This record gives sequence, structure tokens and C-alpha cells, in this order.
Amino acid sequence: MDVSVKWKAIGDLDDPKWRSTLGLYAYATPRLNEILYIGKIYGCTVRQRWNAADKVSFWRQLERDRGIFEHAVIVGEITLFGDSYVPRFSRQKVAEIESLLISHVQPWGNIACRNSRTKRRDLTVKCSGAWPLSQKTFSD
Repeated sequence: MDVSVKWKAIGDLDDPKWRSTLGLYAYATPRLNEILYIGKIYGCTVRQRWNAADKVSFWRQLERDRGIFEHAVIVGEITLFGDSYVPRFSRQKVAEIESLLISHVQPWGNIACRNSRTKRRDLTVKCSGAWPLSQKTFSD
């Protein structure tokens, strides 16, 4: 399965992309030279994940361990491509895309999927738009 993820930067607190409910999001350093965390949204908004109770320790650790007090947020819109059909989104497919990116990018804030994950031979993810890294294509 080929996947395209078009990344867009969130501007301010009123940006409508905060309300995105399907896809990926990432926290990056303010100048977008390092991705700090990659997450998925499926049925919740980017803002809900940003404000989630389980992120409190992440934000504290980011400040304490890395000295980073500001960050950028980017949102990834996913498009799936199949051979002769249009595949449907599922929570599992979004999670597979997220884990593939985490395993390759190794963001500081992601612990799961950094060292081991179930690989899917036919998965290729191509990032575009506001994706800040020089590597744009990732495969198992």
C-alpha cells in the first residue's frame, strides 16, 4: 500500500487545522529542524491530543531534559492508494503509518515503535508539504 502524507503547519491558536480528526500530527522544534514527537488522530482533534492529560509529563520532560520551551505543530493529511481499489481508513492503518514514521525518524518523545514494530512489507509512506526532514519516503 502506498500512502501520501501531506503535512501542513498550524499557524496560530485559531487555525482550523487544530480541529483535524483523521491523520497524523507532529511536534517539532520551532525552526522545524527536529521532529520531537509523531502521533495519530482518529476520532479526536489535534487540539485534544495537544492538551491531553497524558501529554503533561511529555511537556515537562521536554522543558527539563531538552531545554525546549516552544514548539511547532504540523498536521499530516493521509491519502491511501491501492492497486485497483480505494482502501478505507481504519484506526489500524493510521497506527501502521504512524509506527513506520516513528521507527524511521526516531523522535525524541516517542518511546513505542522506536526499536521494534510489526513490519508490513508493502507499506510505503511519502511525506510532502511542511514535512521538515530531508528524507521524504519511508518503507518497511
